Amino acid sequence: MWTAIKSLLRGRKGSPDLRPDQPAEPLSAVAVVALIIGGQDRALLTNIATASGIDVRFTDSCSEAWTISNQLEAPVILCDRDLPGAEWRDVMHILASAPQRPSVILTSRVVDDYLWQEVVRHGGYGVLPKPLREEDVVRSVRLAWSYWNSTRKMSTLPVKSPG
Repeated sequence: MWTAIKSLLRGRKGSPDLRPDQPAEPLSAVAVVALIIGGQDRALLTNIATASGIDVRFTDSCSEAWTISNQLEAPVILCDRDLPGAEWRDVMHILASAPQRPSVILTSRVVDDYLWQEVVRHGGYGVLPKPLREEDVVRSVRLAWSYWNSTRKMSTLPVKSPG
């Protein structure tokens, strides 16, 4: 299993999770802010970070996630749906509105089309089922980072004025 994850992270051809016409970009040094409360999920994220070089920063509150996200210009934020004393929709909206416009991924025990639509409506990128699984996390972080990276490149392109 670790071999498959490492090859995915290194972008080797033949990885089952990537289309052959799209080379993978390495995730090493990508900053991911994790507003995750579960010890098991935090341990899994720590293992993934160690194996892949992803810079995972754990936070315990929305304000801390906001601050660290802005300091690191983190392209990806993982946000737990079951945060005590916080409504996930509000947290999602706040984190997604950070200046670098990160891709915010909600983690939830319940995943369905309605929740996914709610996440997108509140500025989020996607949903990951809990308990977290290595393959799902790696794939989602890679796709969220790729999306963030491509939208950032698009925003720097010159706009042709009508004329």
